[in-house]
Amino acid sequence: MSIPPPPPPEPDPQWGPRGQAWQPGDPPGWNAPPAPAPMSQRTNVLAIVAFVMSIVCAIPLVPLILGIVALNQIRERGENGKGLAIAAIVIHSMTLVFYAFVLVAGLSGVLDDAPKRDTGGQVTAPGSSELENIRTGDCFNTEDDLAQYNDKDAAEAAPSVRIVPCDQPHKGEVYAVFDLEDGVYPGTERLVSSADESCGSTALTDYAGPATKLPAELNSYYYFPSSDTWTLGDRQVTCFLGDPGGPSTGSVRASVP
Repeated sequence: MSIPPPPPPEPDPQWGPRGQAWQPGDPPGWNAPPAPAPMSQRTNVLAIVAFVMSIVCAIPLVPLILGIVALNQIRERGENGKGLAIAAIVIHSMTLVFYAFVLVAGLSGVLDDAPKRDTGGQVTAPGSSELENIRTGDCFNTEDDLAQYNDKDAAEAAPSVRIVPCDQPHKGEVYAVFDLEDGVYPGTERLVSSADESCGSTALTDYAGPATKLPAELNSYYYFPSSDTWTLGDRQVTCFLGDPGGPSTGSVRASVP
């Protein structure tokens, strides 16, 4: 008695006979088995490094160079990270452009906050200035409160002021600037005496004119060197008029040279 052969394999309702791939022209349902899922690609290391360095503003040009090299490697190896490499190149390029602008602007004076002056030395636009750079005729604002000082009192100022055109509100108007004799620090009492003499009525008359009657609210003040600034070479006495009640506008100068 013989054993009948086994029946042929039933076609897979979805993929067709076992082991047989679908070919064009085959009836529906004879589909090829799904392609295996692609293996995950690794991200290019240089792309990651370039991106991080561009964010933290590392050594100039390094993130840019690494980003370019990373793009070449990604193209050759089929790795991920193209977006990171491009971002690193763009970010670092913008950083380089910014620093170049700051450098050029600084050298050309665009970022200089000094007051702008015309050919005659008159202030045309506000700017910050150290006390030793104040000129006769300058009007300025300061953090000092003139109401804290009595008439002709000696005022030790903040190291800088904001110089403005005299037609703008200001606390002080400089009418004279003098340099004291060099030598050992003479002490506050002698400095006050010298400043009183330098900023006396003669200096004010020379500035405002003998026929000018000054507003009653204006008082005379002066800045003089402290012991600390004296050791740094400060010998300047700056005489100025100010209203202890608040800012004023205009100038009392008799004429502008």
